[in-house]
Amino acid sequence: MNNKKSMAKWAYTNLTAYVLVLPAIVLLVVFHLYPMCMTFFLSLTDWNLITPDFNWIFAGNYIRMLTASEFWRVVGHTFIFGIFSVGFTVLLATVLAVVLDEKLRGVRWFRSVVFLPYITPMAAIGTLWVWMYNKDFGLINWVLDFFHMPAAPWLAKPGWAMAALIITKVWKVVGYYMVILLAGKQNIAESLYEAAKMDGAGRLQLFTRVTLPLLSPYILFVVIVALIGAFEDFDLLFTMTRGGPAESTNMIIYYIYQNAFEFFDIGYASAASSALFVILMLITFIQMKVSKRWVHY
Repeated sequence: MNNKKSMAKWAYTNLTAYVLVLPAIVLLVVFHLYPMCMTFFLSLTDWNLITPDFNWIFAGNYIRMLTASEFWRVVGHTFIFGIFSVGFTVLLATVLAVVLDEKLRGVRWFRSVVFLPYITPMAAIGTLWVWMYNKDFGLINWVLDFFHMPAAPWLAKPGWAMAALIITKVWKVVGYYMVILLAGKQNIAESLYEAAKMDGAGRLQLFTRVTLPLLSPYILFVVIVALIGAFEDFDLLFTMTRGGPAESTNMIIYYIYQNAFEFFDIGYASAASSALFVILMLITFIQMKVSKRWVHY
């Protein structure tokens, strides 16, 4: 009798758990695992999106991709954009988190202002910054002219266009990552700062010896998420440069879009998508390995 009750309780507990996680499992399978499997499947074919027929070419798309100079060029652009945008974002978000954790007048208002761009649609931000970067009547060049500085060809020349994208990306996401780091900063016990002060630590030492080490797990999370976001940032690229000028801002996510929906080469675009997945997995793996040297849990 007791065994039957125990079995019934065990079955009820486990079935309840499975029922509760079932929606999440369904969403994971439908929107993540199935598209991933289909992408790899299509990367082995020459399907053109228009006709239902296709041929198996197996590693053909991958060989073509790895031997194409254009592919390596867009990968290089993606790394430049990712490294610089994430680097500046993490640096600025850390500084803002520390400063806006102080008991300053109007600090909540400043936090809201910094966070505001994150909740603004990327298409709207891209359109706004295209206007601001305009060489003839844009706000930024107007400010430069006010200080008697020469106007910059923000979106007209290759080097400037990449810099313009990085600035816009940092402005868009820094508030979100600032909130994460601010939460981490507020979780640091005040007693640690008091103990460090009693040992004679100054503000710089408090930051480098207490704040930064204890904030390192949050910084690692921000670096991983921000880098993945930068590699997959299609909206900003589409609304601001579409890979131009002279393909100087073409990145792998836009390269995939072009091959899939402009050239109707779904097989090749799927191979590039698989490559992007592998790149992100490798970067995350390396970050987790290297993090053991500087992250303190």
